[in-house]
Amino acid sequence: MKVYLTGTAILFSALLLSACSSKPVTTPIAKAPAERKQEVQCYQEFSALQKLDPAAYESYRKQFDNINKNYKIYESNKSLVDNNASEVMLTEINKKLSLVCVRIRNTVYTNMMNRANEMNKL
Repeated sequence: MKVYLTGTAILFSALLLSACSSKPVTTPIAKAPAERKQEVQCYQEFSALQKLDPAAYESYRKQFDNINKNYKIYESNKSLVDNNASEVMLTEINKKLSLVCVRIRNTVYTNMMNRANEMNKL
């Protein structure tokens, strides 16, 4: 069992070191229509955030860059690793993508509510 853990540690180290490649980054695209709709909505809200709250936009852009970097590692190595390890990585990427989208949605909502409250003070 110790040999298996050592091999896994070496594999994950190799995955981390391969992040320095210069291939273009692609974002994971959901297959189901409902998931695709959520993805489009997330992108639209993210774009709106660029003008509503530039600092938050930049923060979420960095988070997306990190997700994309890891997706690139996943794509370039998925055929080389065990299906279970590949599935774990893809699940984690999709989970983080959903988390960032929820954060974006919340930030847009909060921003609009603050603006509405300011208008109520007029």
